[in-house]
Amino acid sequence: MNSRHVGSTFRSHLREMEKDPALKRAIAEHMEKARVAMLLRQVRQREHLTQLQLAQRAGVSQSVIARIEGNGASTLPRLDLLTRVVGAAGYHTALRAAKGRSVVEVTLA
Repeated sequence: MNSRHVGSTFRSHLREMEKDPALKRAIAEHMEKARVAMLLRQVRQREHLTQLQLAQRAGVSQSVIARIEGNGASTLPRLDLLTRVVGAAGYHTALRAAKGRSVVEVTLA
């Protein structure tokens, strides 16, 4: 079998898949979840907290922290939950909206 043909067919297939709007949305959603998971994990680790310690401070179960930090999260955490958990580690939550050079930012807690 000609490996160059298989490779070029695969690349061609990938280029076609990249045009699919549903696939683009799914990838973007997955990346958002991964960024939130990474943010919470970094906050927790910088404060030298275990998932259980952070959960106790935030008044949630350890499984809630694990679910947010995990790669298999099916949804993003609610903003109020994320704010509470991040606040329990001593951080505040800030939202930023940007359009070109225009930026609006607010600190939640």
